[in-house]
Amino acid sequence: MRTRVVLGLAVLATAGVAGAQPPGGGFTPPTFDGMDTDKNGSLSQAEVGVWVATIPAGGPNGPPNAATVFGNWDANKDGTVSRAEFDARPRPAGPGGGPPPAGGAPPGGAAPG
Repeated sequence: MRTRVVLGLAVLATAGVAGAQPPGGGFTPPTFDGMDTDKNGSLSQAEVGVWVATIPAGGPNGPPNAATVFGNWDANKDGTVSRAEFDARPRPAGPGGGPPPAGGAPPGGAAPG
């Protein structure tokens, strides 16, 4: 009986670790290929809007506006977001939010040099 209790606690502890959310409240940065659902090589406002709807609504400014996000990403204002525009999109600083500070190491990475 004692072995079963210990084994049960070990399983529960492992499940808790496996089910833990990543830092940042579970936010997952987008990938171009993941957002380009019609696989035409560019993102429409609807495709960006589907991803924006998954962003947690917390934060000082409330939930993001899909049209604003799309407008910020569509640098040449042609009505679509190319892969180059997506890669160059403005991103917030922090884990998963953008490149490391100039001269700094990426999180968990080695310093340049």
